[in-house]
Amino acid sequence: MKKSWGLPIMLMMIIVMSSSSGCLGLLQMRETMEDLREAPKLTKETIKITHLKVFDNPIDLEEYQNTSSVYIDESVIDIMMFQKVKITGSSLVDGCLEDFTRYVRAELLSPSGEAVWAIDVCEDVEAKTDQILPEPTFETGNWKLVITARGLGSQSSFLQDQFQIDLTIHRTCTTYPLENDKCI
Repeated sequence: MKKSWGLPIMLMMIIVMSSSSGCLGLLQMRETMEDLREAPKLTKETIKITHLKVFDNPIDLEEYQNTSSVYIDESVIDIMMFQKVKITGSSLVDGCLEDFTRYVRAELLSPSGEAVWAIDVCEDVEAKTDQILPEPTFETGNWKLVITARGLGSQSSFLQDQFQIDLTIHRTCTTYPLENDKCI
C-alpha cells in the first residue's frame, strides 16, 4: 500500500498561502509585531517656561511685557511657580509709588480668566517656589502667564534690576516603545 501525501500537503499549502497574503496575513503580522513590542509605560513629563530679565538702561525706566500660553489638561498633576526679584536699592524706599517705582507684576490666569497665582512687588523677593495643586482637576484649556515689569540697570551689578519667573508643569503620560518615547 502506497500512502498518499498529496492531499495533506495540498491542505497545508492552502492554509499557509491564505494566512500569509492579503488582509488575513496583515492581521497576523500586526499581532506578531504587537507581541514583540514592550508594554506602554506610565511616565512623568516636565514642561518649563522661564522668564529671565536683566534691565540694562541706567537712565530711563525700561518697560517689560510678556505673555506666555500653555495648554493644561487633566493629565497635569501640579504647577510650580518659581520667583526671584532683585530691585537694587529697594530697601531704601518705603512703599511703592505707582508712576515712579520699579516693579514686577505677574499673574497665572486660567482659561476662564481667574488669577490662580500672582505677585506684585517693588522690592527684593528671595527665591521661592509656590506649588499649585488641582482641585480635583485643573481647568482644561490654554492658561496664560502675564508679566509686566519696569526697572533700571547698567552693565555693572551696582544698579541692576532683574527678575526670574519660571512656570513648571508636571504631568503624567504614556510612552510607547518604538515611538521615540513621545509622551502621549
